[in-house]
Amino acid sequence: MKFKRIRIFALFLITFSVFSCADKTIVDNNPERPKYDPSPTVVVERFLKALQDENFKRAYEYTYAPSTDEAGYVIQMRNIYAENQIKINSFIVLGTQIYEFSATVAVEINQVLKSPTTGQLVNLNQKSRYSLGLYDKKWKVTGGDCYEDCLEEIPEIEIAE
Repeated sequence: MKFKRIRIFALFLITFSVFSCADKTIVDNNPERPKYDPSPTVVVERFLKALQDENFKRAYEYTYAPSTDEAGYVIQMRNIYAENQIKINSFIVLGTQIYEFSATVAVEINQVLKSPTTGQLVNLNQKSRYSLGLYDKKWKVTGGDCYEDCLEEIPEIEIAE
């Protein structure tokens, strides 16, 4: 009889603990670190999707480029894509690090582009880092660089003495 009461009490305790936490949402109430939508991850995803679609006008919305206007950015990107025959096949976000007013988003990108050394089209599955800054309470892409499986570098020519 006593064993049966312990089992019923344990069952009640487990049921109560499951249902008491079932509809809880964790809220970050840290006033020192406000959140801005869209997040850096979403901004990079939208930026890369626009580049994948070669919609440079939309990509400009997600960039911080104070040295050019939208029309100049679109022309510059069209020329870069045409000259290098760039085509983004797919991408996936690997991780995001948010600091106070900046962020870094790591991405794996599968793309095709023209090799500067051979002139042939090369299929690359590279990893890149995108830097973002907070401007007018919106995350904007400020730059990017490849850090793994990058396009081959043009070899330096050694001159014999």
